[in-house]
Amino acid sequence: MSQKYICSQCGHVSGSQTAIKGSLGVEIILWLCFLVPGIIYSVWRSSSRHKVCPSCKSTSLVSTDSPVGKKMMKDYEISGEETTITSSKTPRSMGEKLVRGFLYVILGIVIIGIITSFF
Repeated sequence: MSQKYICSQCGHVSGSQTAIKGSLGVEIILWLCFLVPGIIYSVWRSSSRHKVCPSCKSTSLVSTDSPVGKKMMKDYEISGEETTITSSKTPRSMGEKLVRGFLYVILGIVIIGIITSFF
């Protein structure tokens, strides 16, 4: 069973979603126009993953198993049966992984082309 969280902003109780800072469009442009900034931006975006509330996108999530989470559930008058668990994988994040993988393949082809041009 997946971990449940309560959002301290809106009171929504469910699993968390994963969000990534930055923009996929900017990442693609940097990869296509400027190779080194594209790599740096991709590494930064990959390291900026964080959990957010699926309802309001706030980052202020508290585990429902913690004392603070139990108090918040009592304050919001939420019982354990009323909660829902959502998947932490969103279609957008899966699409971003595919695009990032495609960009890595292109990068590999470019690097191989540069290396073989010296021989």
